[in-house]
Amino acid sequence: VALMLFKWILKGLILSFLLKTTLSLNPDDPNVCSHWESYAVTVQESYAHPFDQIYYTRCTDILNWFKCTRHRISYKTAYRRGLRTMYRRRSQCCPGYYESGDYCI
Repeated sequence: VALMLFKWILKGLILSFLLKTTLSLNPDDPNVCSHWESYAVTVQESYAHPFDQIYYTRCTDILNWFKCTRHRISYKTAYRRGLRTMYRRRSQCCPGYYESGDYCI
């Protein structure tokens, strides 16, 4: 019973959030003011990850059967999570007005 009640409450919260996001203020209304708002988004980004690559060349080292070990830095594509700051315009009622549905009164 508690789980069922929790599911109903959760569905109600989701529905009210969706209704709130679909009802938006009319930006042409003179009583609607707007401002820019920043928010963070987690993104997956690629980058060149350096690693030590070992290879062998022919040389005059008789003790190592004429093979010498060499190193070079190579790069491979790797991925990491990062934060990116995004901006959006947010509408709200101007000072002295209150929101009623999608109008400022």
